[in-house]
Amino acid sequence: MSREEVKKRLIEDLGVHFENMYQIPPLAARLYASLVLTEQEGLTFEDCQHRRGASKSSISSALNLLLKMEIISYFTKPGDRKRYFKVSESGTFFLNKLKERLKLFQAEKEIIYKINDYHEQYNPEKHKKNQPKTSVYLNFVTESEKLLNQSIDKLKSFKED
Repeated sequence: MSREEVKKRLIEDLGVHFENMYQIPPLAARLYASLVLTEQEGLTFEDCQHRRGASKSSISSALNLLLKMEIISYFTKPGDRKRYFKVSESGTFFLNKLKERLKLFQAEKEIIYKINDYHEQYNPEKHKKNQPKTSVYLNFVTESEKLLNQSIDKLKSFKED
């Protein structure tokens, strides 16, 4: 299999991953994958359109979505009116995804504590029976929160560079 065939397959696989993981439309996901895998410093609008074979309005909408999500950025070159799109260096996208997951874990922990308190007060037998499983799960959530916070701090340090 040639390098270009491997790259096309990887763009498709990566696009499907981004589509599912980040709930973005297929074209935006494939454009993002193309930007991740390009050897060039950045891709122009025309490059994006040529690679994906989509209409100007579809490419424009997809690029605008990726820009709004802050997972790509653009730059210009002196004497050239074209915008060159590239993967965002700020780490904002990953930072926001980790913060979203942290909020989910915090909400999960809060509801588990409420359920636990309810059973402790109104159903002590069930509380006692479920306590070992609840303990294991809460430990998982707490450790996950710690890891998420560490990762968030690391990404913030990249953003400040």
